[in-house]
Amino acid sequence: MSEEEIVCKKPEYEAKCKVKCLTELSAYNACAERIKNDTTGEAHCTGQYFDFWHCTDKCAANAVFSSLK
Repeated sequence: MSEEEIVCKKPEYEAKCKVKCLTELSAYNACAERIKNDTTGEAHCTGQYFDFWHCTDKCAANAVFSSLK
């Protein structure tokens, strides 16, 4: 049996899905811009960050799992 190198296609599928998650990406970028000059260290965009990746993962999930052997 020959060994073939396994290539993860998840990043490729995620890149294609980012276009479908522009609303979440825009919200994250707006938050990042808003807190850029925060000196307290308390401001964060964790919610927007996770919203964006949730959208991307949900979009890419079908393609990822259908490509598994």
